[in-house]
Amino acid sequence: MFKRAYIALTCLTICLPVHAETPNLQPGIWAHTTTTTIEGPMSLQPQTSTNQECLTQAQIDKGVNMLEIPQQCIVQQVKVLRDTADFAVDCDIQGIKNHFIGHTNFHGDRMDGEMSSKMDSPMGTMVMKMNFTAKRVGACPAAE
Repeated sequence: MFKRAYIALTCLTICLPVHAETPNLQPGIWAHTTTTTIEGPMSLQPQTSTNQECLTQAQIDKGVNMLEIPQQCIVQQVKVLRDTADFAVDCDIQGIKNHFIGHTNFHGDRMDGEMSSKMDSPMGTMVMKMNFTAKRVGACPAAE
């Protein structure tokens, strides 16, 4: 559940709503490295993951509409400027409430940021923190 929410919310920091500035990002293949920690009744050691994805100008232009935000989630805030993005999203998935907040810095061919989540679970409050860096590593493959 955390991974799916993270992917959607990371995309949210890359994408822009209709009334926002265009972020200082170049379309292409982006390599992401994310470190996640979870604190609470079930604390986990930091976990690092990497992935790559193609970000096209058409995707950037779709903004928030390209996301598959679960119906149980409500976007409370999205502010995208040329060099930064801030967001807040509340989710209620199967009775478990989760509040996400995040910030991203755009630098043209790289970006960095953090996101945190506070989840009220039956075991108690759990806090997830994610720090990420990403860089453009090349052009997207040509469509076949």
